Amino acid sequence: MKKYRVADAAAPFVQYDMIQQHTELPAYAEPRLQLLFGALRSSNINMERSELYNIVTALVQLGMDTHDLIDTEIGQRTEEQMRSRQLKILAGDYFSARFYHLLAKAGEVELIGLLSKAVADVNRMKVSLYEKVQAATLSAEDYLSSRINLKSEMFQPFKRFFEDPLHSTWEELLHYVSRFEVIYEELKNSLAAGGYARSFAYWSLLGMTITAEEKTLIKQNEYEHLLEKYKIQHFMLDKLHTAHEAIHRLLDHEHFSELKLELHALMEEMAMKVAKYSMKRVEAQ
Repeated sequence: MKKYRVADAAAPFVQYDMIQQHTELPAYAEPRLQLLFGALRSSNINMERSELYNIVTALVQLGMDTHDLIDTEIGQRTEEQMRSRQLKILAGDYFSARFYHLLAKAGEVELIGLLSKAVADVNRMKVSLYEKVQAATLSAEDYLSSRINLKSEMFQPFKRFFEDPLHSTWEELLHYVSRFEVIYEELKNSLAAGGYARSFAYWSLLGMTITAEEKTLIKQNEYEHLLEKYKIQHFMLDKLHTAHEAIHRLLDHEHFSELKLELHALMEEMAMKVAKYSMKRVEAQ
């Protein structure tokens, strides 16, 4: 089945010369949006409504992710850096405004309330995570769980559109797709995957019984050589495999044949990502 292109559907609402020339936007939440669209279509939600729900979710998620890229450090900035920062603020606000506008125009007042509550919940989660980071009371598993919850929260409200067995499976399926997405990001950038919250590698190493010298290097973000020593990326790859297998297991339900077909392109992409890092692991041995 042809892949639903999130970027193509959202393009009319996000492509502006000023933004593209002077700042960089985060990537779309592709795996979660592919899952949402596939779930809506397999639940007999018509194409118009499926696209609307997917676009507004893409916009509000993009708005929050754009705000997360805003540089909050104190210090001098060049004119270009200031312009980029200001545009991230404005772009994030604009994407959120478009989300409200599109749903209001379609008469989807209830969904506005549900997604607005999800935004508030995400912001509370971010504050909680930030406090734990500042207090250095975060374990690697707490960090991973927090990032997964932050990614999945905006997609939780759509559970009400599904009937069983998808209704009762939605949260678990969404969890594992979000988990896969987080772990893949962590593998790509083990030193700074989570922004201000550091990374899974950082909290994993900090929680180990290591030398005082190594702990100092970790806190100074000079720990790249420790990743191989303590097999952190191998551990993360095992988690990626497990998440991928869990998604396959959930989709093997006899009533999910249509959903499985809708998600065929997504599952192929995930398989390629797993194979990519599995090959790197073999080459490193």
